[in-house]
Amino acid sequence: MSIKSKLLAGFALAFCLTAAAVPFAAKAIAAAPPMAIAQSAAPLTEADIQAVIDRLQAARNNRDVEGTLALIAPFAVTVVTAESGNGVSTITTHLDGVEAHRQMLEQSFSQVQRRESLKNYVTIDIIDDNFGLAKIYQLENFETSTGETWIAASQTVLRLGRVDGQVLVTSATVDGWISARPAQN
Repeated sequence: MSIKSKLLAGFALAFCLTAAAVPFAAKAIAAAPPMAIAQSAAPLTEADIQAVIDRLQAARNNRDVEGTLALIAPFAVTVVTAESGNGVSTITTHLDGVEAHRQMLEQSFSQVQRRESLKNYVTIDIIDDNFGLAKIYQLENFETSTGETWIAASQTVLRLGRVDGQVLVTSATVDGWISARPAQN
């Protein structure tokens, strides 16, 4: 995986599973033990989903791997598709389970020196009392620890539900684009 796709995958993962990773091969891990999914008394609300998004953003800003993982179901799957700026290459990465997400987050947080959000908005849809979707659109500038500057755009779809009574991200799909930032005069 190229640094471009890793950067995008990392952003996607770190912000509601949002771009800042480095190349690595994710491996599948054994399935988590059975859990009670969506068996709660209180219906899922937009406020519940917004609270998870806010906590994911705070964890991302603090480069908090454990804080991010605490909001992801143990069985969560994330699929990130990243296209390079010239459109020549597209790479898809699959993250299955907590350990694959942990590896990506650790690499992502260590590679991004600075980031600037240019545009960011979220829409939330409640599917039923137990499941909801958050769609996150973002455009960012960022600088790597090696001084490279990039611009990335992504659309992230998070699927959230109650797992053992807690609202968690159960899966995510990220489609994005990343390109070297042109030198500024």
